[in-house]
Amino acid sequence: MEKTKFCPAMWLSGFFGLGAFVQTIRFVARFSMAVNGHEIPLSASGLIAIGMGVLSIGLLILSLKRPCQAGKGTGCCK
Repeated sequence: MEKTKFCPAMWLSGFFGLGAFVQTIRFVARFSMAVNGHEIPLSASGLIAIGMGVLSIGLLILSLKRPCQAGKGTGCCK
């Protein structure tokens, strides 16, 4: 039976992609959000969506260029 290794780059790519999607929805739908009585501006959601989107795409490219190989090496994505 072949063991598959867990590669965090692909998982993190999805995590950041989901976060970018949620922030984009907040930015487009103009949801207001307050933390401890202070309102978070919509421009912050736009910047966060861009940052998380760039991280997601970068990690996706990394995981596709260096796929996990079972049985070779001690680490993932080598």
